[in-house]
Amino acid sequence: MNTVQYLGHSAFRVQLENLVILIDPAVGNSILGSPRRIASALNPRDVKECDLILLTHEQPDHCEPEVVKEIAERTFATVVAPKPALAKIDISERFKVDVRMGDKFTIKGLDIEVVRAVYPQSSYPVGYVLRSPRYSIYHAGATYSYPDMARIKCDVALLPIGGTYTMDPFAANNVCKEMRPKYAIPMHYNTCERIVQEVGEFSSDLGVHIKPIVLQVGQTAKLP
Repeated sequence: MNTVQYLGHSAFRVQLENLVILIDPAVGNSILGSPRRIASALNPRDVKECDLILLTHEQPDHCEPEVVKEIAERTFATVVAPKPALAKIDISERFKVDVRMGDKFTIKGLDIEVVRAVYPQSSYPVGYVLRSPRYSIYHAGATYSYPDMARIKCDVALLPIGGTYTMDPFAANNVCKEMRPKYAIPMHYNTCERIVQEVGEFSSDLGVHIKPIVLQVGQTAKLP
């Protein structure tokens, strides 16, 4: 089964065949210094299965060290992250993979490419492209748009649309139309007052080749 579950803010649970991946599993009550408006759908105590945890940067709305540690120690998940985020995670070094922009590697049968993210609040932000035999999924992390984003090719694009330190819906819409994924899923919006947006401004007018999938927190999309 291949699924994408939106856990809130930038957090996702992705299942590709038998591999379970958590991306940015942060559950705290504060986002960007403001109260969280929509609670996370993730309860770390309930996670019984996880193969990989990917972190896009070290800020607390994307990287909660105790949450990562709890899940990784229970499931023996490998934590993949740039050095500033990885340094915060108190687990055995053998379960850590330090990455830099431009890295390409295979772990547990999954091909991972580490791509650029533009987020001045982080000392080293990244995005990820995950490639399995059937699907490729791009998680942009927190990022503004930048010219080379159009070269990133994927079946599923997870894009921030919040507009505070990231793309707003219009910029994300334009980038998406240049990338031309099969499916586009917005994230990183409406979880605090500073990033409230109208999702239709992103999901409308994407063209006939791109299907928008707007997930409520906790909802899951099955990939065909």
